[in-house]
Amino acid sequence: MRTLLDVIIRRTRSPGTRPRYFSLVDFGADTVKAVVVRQEKPGVRVLGYGFAPAEGHDLSGGRADVAALAAVADEALVAAEDQTEAAGRGKVVPDDALFCIPARLTRGESFTVRQTRPDPTAPIAARELKTAWERVERLARERLPLLGDDQVTWKPLALTPGVVTVDGHHVTDPVGLKGRELWLSAFGVAVWPPVLRAIEAVADRLEVALVDVMATPQSLASLVPRREAILVNVGARGTSLNLIQHDALVSSFWWPQGGEFFTQSLARTFRCAPEEAEALKRAYADHALSAEDESLVARSLVAPVTAWLETLVAGLRRMAATESARHPAGMPLDFDGDDSLPGRIHLTGGGSLLPDLPQALFSLESTTSLTFRRSLEVESLGGWLSTRSPGQAALLDVPPHPVSDLLAPAMSLATYLE
Repeated sequence: MRTLLDVIIRRTRSPGTRPRYFSLVDFGADTVKAVVVRQEKPGVRVLGYGFAPAEGHDLSGGRADVAALAAVADEALVAAEDQTEAAGRGKVVPDDALFCIPARLTRGESFTVRQTRPDPTAPIAARELKTAWERVERLARERLPLLGDDQVTWKPLALTPGVVTVDGHHVTDPVGLKGRELWLSAFGVAVWPPVLRAIEAVADRLEVALVDVMATPQSLASLVPRREAILVNVGARGTSLNLIQHDALVSSFWWPQGGEFFTQSLARTFRCAPEEAEALKRAYADHALSAEDESLVARSLVAPVTAWLETLVAGLRRMAATESARHPAGMPLDFDGDDSLPGRIHLTGGGSLLPDLPQALFSLESTTSLTFRRSLEVESLGGWLSTRSPGQAALLDVPPHPVSDLLAPAMSLATYLE
């Protein structure tokens, strides 16, 4: 991931020092999550994690909100640091931190450049690849500030390398290959400028060195175990839909229907306070209700889940059409001119613990407006993280599912350390 900020947000440190311990913080709308990790060879070990209720405070708020949010983040960090003592090596309090910005506070777009080579028989040189990448960066810097509304110029944040093709064939490293057409794509993210100032203010109050700031979609995409997949992150205030092709994030879409959306629906149906509706929703997700009450809640969620799914379908249709149009015959990816989608869906986020959502996603297979390349598989990202696989080194000792789905955005920051 390449940082596009004109001034990278980080404190200076003594030359030659290399930190081993880091704090990873996810500023969720409902809860701030913190994870303390130790960098190892290979991988990153989770030493502790903590939660603290956001109490309505947000990075997009004013100074008072930011000050309150810093106190919330400190509470989550202290809880995570307290857990590190269980390892028997004393309490770990990292000086260095990575922060995650929610998808709702960012905008993203995929950028592609086409470079026609004068001599297709000559091997592609590293300088050619660097020139193509610089063109993508310039394009991103020009376009990303325009992704917001007319009143605000958004700030380019980061650029994730995407798909590279030579004469229409996907390659991981084009250097040394021969061909006439070199295509290079990347996914760029921009953020609302006050959010960056808020992030820096929180780091100042916490007295930590801010190593880097990442957008949730870019960070989470690095955790997905499939080269081709759809990632659905259900947060408190909304849902982020992300398309991954050839191990790269190529499209992202956020809409304001998440955990709070389902809670509000329950509150209206049962005519109760939002706090009671939230408790009812969590008891339902934990299968702690009687069979009769569980049936009542399930019936009351049919309408909001249907509305959520309809928006998701519209987002998938738009993504498929955009990707198909972006990659014509000269640069075929796995679409090959059609608008088919990956058949693997990874679901994560606190809102994803609602059992009705995986069931709804399986119904996409019968949606006539969508075409998938294979039979649908719907899998919890947290469940996968909790399963140790041979050769897996990105994260070790991950908290068990479903806690891992709550912590996934924060833990995904650890991939930066890899």
